[in-house]
Amino acid sequence: MADETEAPYSLMCSACYTPCTGADAHVVPCWNPHRQMVITAYRCGGCRPAAIDELRAAVAAGPEGLEASFHEFLVRHGRDDYAERLSTAAPEGRHAVLLAIVDAVDAGRLVLNP
Repeated sequence: MADETEAPYSLMCSACYTPCTGADAHVVPCWNPHRQMVITAYRCGGCRPAAIDELRAAVAAGPEGLEASFHEFLVRHGRDDYAERLSTAAPEGRHAVLLAIVDAVDAGRLVLNP
């Protein structure tokens, strides 16, 4: 059981380089086209919406390797439940599952920890 008095973690936004803590510190999946993989990005509350928009646009564009890399990202972050949803979806339904995962991150239903 986690200690409820544990201090919230502190992150540095990887977009604007502002230190942020608690509710203003977000872990967001980010498609890196140069590395062709979904990486972990840390965003402050001000930069988070743009990161979600960029991720949604990457999913919509569907670059090669994004689906497999997103699956690996979810596994790395211990979110086997979402990874399984993606891997067990019919091929024609995986795009919708990816968008649902992005929506879950955006709505705060899927919270990722550093």
